[in-house]
Amino acid sequence: MILDNFLSQFVQTTDFPTLDAMEYLMKNLGSPEKELKFIHVAGTNGKGSICEMLNNILMLSNYKVGKFMSPHLVVSNESICINNVQITDNEFLGYKEKFETLAQDYFNETKRSLTRFEILTALGILYFKEHNCDIVLLEVGLGGMYDCTNIVNSLISVFGSIGFDHTAILGNTLEEIASQKAGIIKDNSNTVIFEQPAIPVIEDVCYNKKSKLHIIENKEITNYNFDSSYQYFDYLDFKNLCINLKGKKQIENACIAIECSNILEENGFKIKKETIYEALKTVTHPARFEELTKNPRIIFDGAHNENAMLNFIETVNSLFPKENKTFLVSIITTKDYKTILNLLLNGFDNCTFIFTDGTDDTKFFKAQILYDYAKTLNTSNILEISDFKSGIQKLQSKINFIVR
Repeated sequence: MILDNFLSQFVQTTDFPTLDAMEYLMKNLGSPEKELKFIHVAGTNGKGSICEMLNNILMLSNYKVGKFMSPHLVVSNESICINNVQITDNEFLGYKEKFETLAQDYFNETKRSLTRFEILTALGILYFKEHNCDIVLLEVGLGGMYDCTNIVNSLISVFGSIGFDHTAILGNTLEEIASQKAGIIKDNSNTVIFEQPAIPVIEDVCYNKKSKLHIIENKEITNYNFDSSYQYFDYLDFKNLCINLKGKKQIENACIAIECSNILEENGFKIKKETIYEALKTVTHPARFEELTKNPRIIFDGAHNENAMLNFIETVNSLFPKENKTFLVSIITTKDYKTILNLLLNGFDNCTFIFTDGTDDTKFFKAQILYDYAKTLNTSNILEISDFKSGIQKLQSKINFIVR
């Protein structure tokens, strides 16, 4: 909790999105970003899954892999990992005084406080440099153009699905949102994306920046099938691939990871084809349709926007069409709860939904708000309300699914 307590002293966000603070931090830390190779991953959905797949491929290829991902599930240390081992609080203590001084000096010069994410991002980049990582997988926090992570000159810019989220910040149209996310594309680099409506914006930016664009087409994926354990598919000359992650969108993410691996090979990395097969089969990603137990079956998923919820519903209905289902639902206050509930309750019939306040009263919508809105949807589902702990207890006897 030492890193968390330190970060809590700083502001969450700024009203003036620029990279000025990150440029200041990098300069005063000795420009560690210039000594690392990066794969920069943006998008509304899929960023984390793509990073985890690439992480597994590169680790199994015997590379030292830095991984910067957000948000964390429990503690901020999770955001900064090398070969899946997160930075410890004791390690952070070795950087604490340096960042305290930088934060004070920056405030003295600009009268502006550093944000938590600026400090966390700078810490991660410095940590990866000092530990001589061969490559860093860098997940965008929000948007792209003015995101703290956009201080790097990446070898590959990667995009997961681009849809509607954080519209108050990124814009109200798909074009505006895509334009913000496309801000991570660098001159004379490579860009990888699966075919989707946002492609024209990405194409324009790649053309202007002379970035080689790799578009993965759905027709290149064939022989798709699945069982309760794995998904199987062919992608170009990769036959009978097997992936551990659930949901058809993960097939698209896997193809993105394969394309990135091919680009890395062209840039001197040694990645065997059989390593890609093994990595996709064994990859895991917490809170992405994560099966916590099999009997009873408990699924933990962090779907929090329209695209993610649609993918979640499709996956549940594909894998478990006949099972009785009970959902424990909590939604953080930064999300569009009405859209999420509309999709969720209309995606299932005759199921039980237990609405809760979540685990933190300051971050989650009140259960009563969720329950009252759900009652207006004219659903055949059974609706209940509970505090989080009691909700867990209710599930013990009848649970099939948890969604949070």
